[in-house]
This record gives sequence, C-alpha cells and structure tokens, in this order.
Amino acid sequence: MHIGVITNPRSRKNRGHPERADRLQSIVGPLGEVHATASVDSIKPVLRDFLRKRARYWVADGGDGALHWMLRLGMEVLEEEELPVDRTMPLPLLPTKGGTIDFVANNVGIQGTAESILAGLRRLIETGRAVEEVEVDSMLIDGIEVTERGEQPFRTYGFACAAAGVGQRFFSKYYREPDPNPRTIVDVVSKTVASLPTSMTPLRHLPWPGELGHYARDIFEPTCARVTMDGMVLPGETFTGINVASMSINLGNVFRMFHKAETPGVMHALVGTASPVTMLFNLPRMARGKELRGRKVLDRACRELVIRATGDELLAPVVDGEYYPNLREMRFRLGPRVRIPKVAGVRPAA
Repeated sequence: MHIGVITNPRSRKNRGHPERADRLQSIVGPLGEVHATASVDSIKPVLRDFLRKRARYWVADGGDGALHWMLRLGMEVLEEEELPVDRTMPLPLLPTKGGTIDFVANNVGIQGTAESILAGLRRLIETGRAVEEVEVDSMLIDGIEVTERGEQPFRTYGFACAAAGVGQRFFSKYYREPDPNPRTIVDVVSKTVASLPTSMTPLRHLPWPGELGHYARDIFEPTCARVTMDGMVLPGETFTGINVASMSINLGNVFRMFHKAETPGVMHALVGTASPVTMLFNLPRMARGKELRGRKVLDRACRELVIRATGDELLAPVVDGEYYPNLREMRFRLGPRVRIPKVAGVRPAA
C-alpha cells in the first residue's frame, strides 16, 4: 500500500458530494485506500490501519485543519504503537489544498487541486520517479485544559497559532462566515477600520446600526495573561496580540507573516500590547511580510513561548485553523520536523 487518504464528508467543500471518497479512490486506484472520516474520533483508527498496512504517504483531503488533525492524531498513533519520533516524523504528510487559506501547502509549493495532486502522486509512484519532499518544523504545544473534571493536560501539534488578542479574535470573525476566503480577510479588516471611530470612542454610546458600534472593540479586546519567552517574563498584564509559528505563512495573498520562522530550529513570535493605531500602521508591513514596528510590539525569533491566562477569560487559540477553547496555559516548543511531499498536480484520468 502506497497511499492512504482521509477525507471529511462534512467539510464545507464536500457537503453535497457523497461520491467524493469514491472519486478519490478511482484516482488513487490500486496504489492505496481512501477513507471518509465523519468525525475527529474516526481519524485515529484509520491512521493506525494505514500504519499497519505500511502506507508510504498519508494524505489529508483538505486544508490546514485536515493536516493538523492528521499530524496530531498521527503522532498519538506512533506513540501508542511504540514508534517514538525523535526529530523527524517518519511518514510524509500531504495536504491537498482543500481549505480556505492552505498556508502549509503554499509554503511548500504544492500546486493543483486534491484530484490533480493525488493523480500527480500516483504518476510519480507508478513511473518510479522520486517524490521530492520538503521538511518543515512543527510546534509541540502542551497546556492545561479546563474541563468539567477539572484541569487536564493538553497536547497538540501545529505550524501556526493565533493564541490571543487581535489574531485570535480576527479568526473568530473570519470563520463565522459561511464561506470564508481571501475576500473575507479584506472584509474583516475593512469592517474593523470602518468601525474604529464608532466602537472605540465615546461615539460608541450612540445607537449605531449593525456591528458598527462594537466590531473593532471586539477585535481589539485585550487578553489578560502572563507571557514568558525563552525564560524571560514579558512586561504587562494584558496583551492585544499573542501569535507564534514555526513556518512563514501567506494569508490569502493579503498578509505575509512569520518570516523569521524560515530559519530552521526557531519559531517566530509576535507579542504586543500595541494600540489600534499602531496595529493599523503595521498593516502595510504585514502585507509586505516586513518586521512589525512599535514601542510595545515584540517581533522576534524564539525557542519557547509560555502563555498563562490570568483573568476570567480562558485562552481559545486557533491552531492551523482549528479552535481549542478553555485552555488555562499553553507552552510552545519546536516539535518534530514534518516531511511534506512537494507534488505538482496533473490531470486525473477520466
């Protein structure tokens, strides 16, 4: 078995397409298996089966979130099967650009649709040609989750995290839309700028229609936290932004961020207590992928970042497009390097 594919029939792009798994299976053919996973709980048994059948490539039919769950649960399977990962995950993971941002696939240079990417991978295998792979750093994220049973240990893996503040609240607006896409990024930013005078000045007390009276205030609401970077406690008790990544990302060709993570062995952290004016000043720099500026903005490479919520509001970070609510604490370190095949799509057979 060469290729193991998981596809989520309930994802936005797959709803209304019950034939999706069969279509992908016809492309993979005898070289692999395609399994529909209707819930997160159904992913792990499939990955365990892929491992035991010695599938050479694990493919997530989706975007950053689908790859995120494959990485997280794949690591759990490897550990449970007593196949510990030292520095590099032994199996290549392939995203198929089925999400709304697809920053991992774009970072690596994967081109095409899910169908054409799988067809391209099959052709490489059938012709005996080498499949080029790119290794990228991941983040190991340990924390404390507040549950009905009390505080419990939490662990996941990822590539980019909007942990608190503007980034996290931006994504809460972004994913609230029924069909988020690059235009949605521009819409959220535009609404934030337009509502600044009406939601963050005394004018907010007037009866403004719609979201004008609170939109920007929602985005810029600070988070009460204690932040430690590489053993140093950062000054301040509230933060308007806490973000970290192990790779550079391109958000829909609108914002380019975390370029310092392009250096292997470090993460890139963006932490600050900047004012809305300072953040707006930095928007052009974010669009060009430049270092952010500001007296209360920390833009630097790091090896460890620890965040602990100190107020009534718990952390609700967005990791690779996936929400993790009710976290008391998060600790970011470099995780295993992940091998990602760099596949160019080809037209699948009819």
